[in-house]
Amino acid sequence: MTRVDSILFPGTNITLPFTLPGGDTDGGAGSVGGRRINVLVMGLDRRPREGDILTRTDTMMVVTIDPQTKTAGILGIPRDMYVEIPNEDGGYFEERINTALEYGEIYNYPGGGRQLAKDTIERNLGIKIDHYVIIDFQGFEEVIDSLGGIDVDVPDYVYDPTYSETELPGDYFPLEFSPGLQHMDGQNALGYARTRYNSSDLDRIQRQQRVIFAAMDKALSLDVLPNALDLWKKYQHTIDTDINDVEVVGFARLAAEIPPDRISALSLGPCTVGAMVSNMSVQLFSKEGCKKIVDALFLDQELLAENAVVEVRDGSGEEMTETAVDLLTNLGFPQGSVIASDPPAEGEVAKTEIVDYTGKTYSSGKLAEWLGVPLTAVRAATPLDADLRTTDADIVVVLGADADVTGLSADSTGESSQ
Repeated sequence: MTRVDSILFPGTNITLPFTLPGGDTDGGAGSVGGRRINVLVMGLDRRPREGDILTRTDTMMVVTIDPQTKTAGILGIPRDMYVEIPNEDGGYFEERINTALEYGEIYNYPGGGRQLAKDTIERNLGIKIDHYVIIDFQGFEEVIDSLGGIDVDVPDYVYDPTYSETELPGDYFPLEFSPGLQHMDGQNALGYARTRYNSSDLDRIQRQQRVIFAAMDKALSLDVLPNALDLWKKYQHTIDTDINDVEVVGFARLAAEIPPDRISALSLGPCTVGAMVSNMSVQLFSKEGCKKIVDALFLDQELLAENAVVEVRDGSGEEMTETAVDLLTNLGFPQGSVIASDPPAEGEVAKTEIVDYTGKTYSSGKLAEWLGVPLTAVRAATPLDADLRTTDADIVVVLGADADVTGLSADSTGESSQ
């Protein structure tokens, strides 16, 4: 029963009061209510002419699903993040994370490149990967085209006159996207998700996440999930994964139960900083900063449920407002829900105040934690606080001199670390 249940209802499995041969004993997939499921998604930097070889990953992200709360998260990983890659001797070497899949194949790592990519994520980010999904350019385009294209909300103008899928001389597919809702076929969606012309890999992660949400919206609008097995048989040639033909039905059922507004998306970009190492352009990362982002994504789905709007006012005199807004947004408050406001008229204050107007206590507590102030800084609003907020925010934060808005790319000493 437990084995069948784990296939049809992943992450929500029952537990018997005894251990089956080969069964789970660690509270994992066989435990009551199940556990979080983590899937490593990799997009290959593979040209059509290169066949089926495993190359460097152009895109890496972890999709995490909580079957109990019916929530999910997407964690974008910069491709040039400079990490410790395990070797078969129990040691490690330092390289960009996008090389792990390829190195695992070249050097015959136990389990191959797929296992090395999973082990690299676990070693550096502490995330245990349950499954992997690999897709290349052609597969991506075919999946998007099978949906009839997608509608992506483009916030900023994007232009790349020399974009190319093949990178062969003269083979260009110029890109231009104006701000606003844009309909994209597979080729345009791929170009929008991949280009780095006049931008960075961190910008690209945000574009990739917009494409993912647009694809989810289209799939839900077409009600394709009930036909998951038929679609899987038709398009499974576009994807390499360890999720088998039977399990895909259970995952489709689980996906259908998670609405898009219960899916959050964060990036590890804010906890990295550009550097040159051995003549390579890389992104060094702060372990402390990345842990904060990972914890925020994996543990704080309740932020989405409360959907609090936060007004930030600087009473410290240190002009910390914009930095605080960036910090809180990078840690999980939805884009646009944290608003910078003018300093209060009273002048400088020594201690931060977090004033909760609508009883959103979870969000208030996370604000205190992420700003490094005690929970005693949080209080419920009183009639005397009517003039403290200048918007209709649920929570007002008055930053004092005790607030810590240190960037996520720095460790506790203020230095970039790895």
